[in-house]
Amino acid sequence: MLLLAACEPQRAAEQSTPPVAQRAAKTVTAPTNPVAVPDTVDASRPRYGYQPGHDTTFYIGQQRYRLLLRAETDSTKPLVAVTEGIVGPFYAEDTATFRLTHRVRGYEGGQTITLLDPTGRQVFRRHLAKADFYNTVGRDIVTVSAPERPCFIGYHAPSQTLVFTIPVGIPDSDVSRNCVLTVGLDGRVRQLTAGSWMGGEGPDCEAQLLADGTVLNCEELRRPNGTSVKLKKPDASLIAALPLTDTTLFTVYRYGHYREFLGADSLKDYEWVAAKHLRNAPNAFVLNTQGQIRQQFRYAGYYEVLDYEVPRRYVWQTHSYYLLDEARGVHVLDKHNPARVTEVRFQQMQRFRNPQRPDEVRFVMETETARFAFYVDPAQPTSLRYQRMEAANNQL
Repeated sequence: MLLLAACEPQRAAEQSTPPVAQRAAKTVTAPTNPVAVPDTVDASRPRYGYQPGHDTTFYIGQQRYRLLLRAETDSTKPLVAVTEGIVGPFYAEDTATFRLTHRVRGYEGGQTITLLDPTGRQVFRRHLAKADFYNTVGRDIVTVSAPERPCFIGYHAPSQTLVFTIPVGIPDSDVSRNCVLTVGLDGRVRQLTAGSWMGGEGPDCEAQLLADGTVLNCEELRRPNGTSVKLKKPDASLIAALPLTDTTLFTVYRYGHYREFLGADSLKDYEWVAAKHLRNAPNAFVLNTQGQIRQQFRYAGYYEVLDYEVPRRYVWQTHSYYLLDEARGVHVLDKHNPARVTEVRFQQMQRFRNPQRPDEVRFVMETETARFAFYVDPAQPTSLRYQRMEAANNQL
């Protein structure tokens, strides 16, 4: 199975010279034990090898293919839509009547993806118009949007599909949705799905193509056979959806919902209402790409700046993910066995005192209000020393 996804290349492990037994008549080389290549990939933080929004090349087998990625607006073809309220009067068709009609104006446009084979011959050319995004984003937002170039995130050989992300949003605002497009080598659109909203309480998640061809769009897991695993839950907000391995995902939820009310100026506003009966229920889950839960626990260490974030660090020397909860301690997830989750509270750790031990690995995690350095012995992934430092925001 071949998967081209954007990961940083790993350096091959260095091998030492095998021991040699010298004899009078001949030299015998002892068999060399295979050297394990360190698992240095933090799957929760994808690093795409393809520059967003730019033409790029990738390989199918030994052959190099080229992608041309374009976006354009046609100012000769105006579009009009009725907004449900999210698009403001700046984009009004007529500012004098906007309060009555709620009509907003934009222009036709779209994206074009062209694939060229190693000889430069066109394999396919696929154009997407604004109308293709109405169902996934909303007609009013799409109408006023300025088309952006697709971002290539990977190729899956067994299903012969290419995967792209395309952001669609209101210009000069924080309102945007990251759509995920899957196209076959024949140029046909296999899937166009709505990913997460960005710019306000969006989940800690990036769209990814997994090794088995499953696409994480931050709303669901879409498998090559067309089936899907919904990540959203009723009466809950998705806080994070983070791959731990090619086959395992970590999700976090905030239980409750937004309730509409009228503010002092008689305008609609919203307030969060927590689901009290779920206050102590597990809200963090380790699941496989079929949606089967392998582990669950309570985690409250996430925080919100504009979107949600889970403070975390992957330490390859212990092949473990460390999730920070600044009030309690850390959760340790073993990448080689993600169902093994251990909570280590601060009172179970030793405070750090110099010197740093020869085998200790130091790593730092922080939130908006706290910053910690941790020291771990690779032979004991859950045995930690910690040091609280001044938060970065307080150093300004």
